[in-house]
Amino acid sequence: MSDKILNSESIIHRMREAVGAKNDGQVGEFVGASKQAVYNWKSRGSIPIEYCVKFCVKTSRSMDWLIFGVPSDGETAMSPVIDSEYSEIPLYDIEASAGHGSFFDHERISSHLKFRNDWLSAQGLLKECLAAIRVAGDSMDGTLHDGDTALVDMSKREPDGVFAIRFGDALRIKRLQKLTDGSLRVSSDNEMYREEIIHPENMGQVEIVGQCYWRSGRVY
Repeated sequence: MSDKILNSESIIHRMREAVGAKNDGQVGEFVGASKQAVYNWKSRGSIPIEYCVKFCVKTSRSMDWLIFGVPSDGETAMSPVIDSEYSEIPLYDIEASAGHGSFFDHERISSHLKFRNDWLSAQGLLKECLAAIRVAGDSMDGTLHDGDTALVDMSKREPDGVFAIRFGDALRIKRLQKLTDGSLRVSSDNEMYREEIIHPENMGQVEIVGQCYWRSGRVY
C-alpha cells in the first residue's frame, strides 16, 4: 500500500469542512503539519497517509469519507454536493487597501461564493478569471463601502472604470481613466480624497489587477 493518497484537493476540502477551518493553514495545525506542507500536498496532488489517519482518529471520521466522500453507517456526508448550475469563485482573505506578497494564492482563500453559470455566461465572465476580495476604507464611498465584497474580473485590465490595482505591496480599488498622453488618472469616488496622475514613465510602478465587475454588501 502506498504511503501517499492522491486527490489531496478534495481531502483537504473535507478536512476544512469537518473541523470548520477557515483556511488550509488551520488544517495543518489540526494534524500537526506546517502551512507549507499543506500547500505542497495540494501542489503535488497527494497527501501522506499518516496525516489522514491522524485526522480520522481525532475527528472519529472514517477513511472512506475522508478519501472518497462516502459516509459509513451512521456517518453524515459533509462534503458539499456539486451543483452543475453554479460555479464557486474563491474569496480571498485580503482587503483592497493593503496586502503583502502574493495576493491570489491558495493559502489566502477563506471561502467561496457561488454564482449561477447562466448569469456568468450572460455577463461574459469566465470563472477562471474571477476572484472576490473585501473592500476596506471609505475612499470609494458612493460606489463601494467598507466591508463590501467585490468581484474582480482579472481578464479586464484596460481602463476606463473601477479597478483593483497594485502599488508595490498595497492593493487598492480606484477609478481609472486613461489620458490622451498615456498617463493614468487614479481617483476616488469619495471627494475627500485627491486624485493622482501616473505618468507614462512611472507606469511600471502600477499593476492593474482586474476590473471590479460586481459588489455585494449591506444596505446603508
